[in-house]
Amino acid sequence: MASADTDINRRAAKVRRDRSGGHRLSTEIYEEIRNRICRLIYPPEHLIREADLAREFEISRTPVRQVIQRLEIEGYVETRNGVGTIVTNIDIPAFRDVYEMRLKFAELVGVMSPRAITDDHIAKMEELLDRTRALPAEIDRQAFWEINCDRHAVILALIGNTALHELYDSYYFRTSRVWYFVIDRIWEGQVEALCAELEELIRALKSGDCQAVANVERNHLSYYLVMFDRTLDAGNAGGPISAPRNNR
Repeated sequence: MASADTDINRRAAKVRRDRSGGHRLSTEIYEEIRNRICRLIYPPEHLIREADLAREFEISRTPVRQVIQRLEIEGYVETRNGVGTIVTNIDIPAFRDVYEMRLKFAELVGVMSPRAITDDHIAKMEELLDRTRALPAEIDRQAFWEINCDRHAVILALIGNTALHELYDSYYFRTSRVWYFVIDRIWEGQVEALCAELEELIRALKSGDCQAVANVERNHLSYYLVMFDRTLDAGNAGGPISAPRNNR
C-alpha cells in the first residue's frame, strides 16, 4: 500500500496546486476520486467523508459535495441513511449493459466527426507499447491502469463529436473499474494481449484511417468481454462481486 499512498498524496498535492478555476478544480477532484474507486484504493463499502476530502484538497465542502453527487449519478457511490456515502459494489448485469453500449460507441469513433490522425498520436501509442513491454512479470495494477488510461486518451483525442467524446470517456471508466476486481485471476497473458492491441492500433494510426482504429478498438473490447465472462465464478455471475483481498 505504500506506493499507492505515495501516488495518492502526489496527485492530491497536484490538485491543490491547481487553483485556476472552480469548475476545473471540481473536475480534477472528481477524476481523482473516481480513479481511486476504479483502482480499488476506495473498495466497495468504503465510506467517503466530505470533511476528509475537503481537508485533503484544502477546499470547502461545497465542491466536494458536487463531486459526490456526480459520482452518485454515475453509480460509483450511494448514500445510505444513517451511514453516509459509500462506494458501490459491482453489479454484473449492469456492467454488461454498459459494456455493450461501449462496444457500440467504439464503432462510432471513425464515423462521427473523427479528427485527423497526427504523428503525435502515433508517437504516444508507440511510447505506450514500450512501457507495456517493460512491465514486470508480477502484477502492477498502477502501471497497468496508467497505460490503459493513456491509451484511452489517445483514442479519445480522435473523437470530434462532443457528445460521443463525453459518453465514450464516461463509459470507459464505468467499465474499466470491473477489471480491477478480477485482474489477479486474469493477469497471465494480459501484458501480451495489451501489446498486441497497441501494435494493431499503431498500424491503424499509421494508415491514417480512424475507422481502422475504431475497428481495432471494438474487436479488442469484444475479446475482453468474452474473457471476462469466462473468468467469473459461476456463483458471481448474477450479482455483485467482491474486490480482491490483496490490493496494491
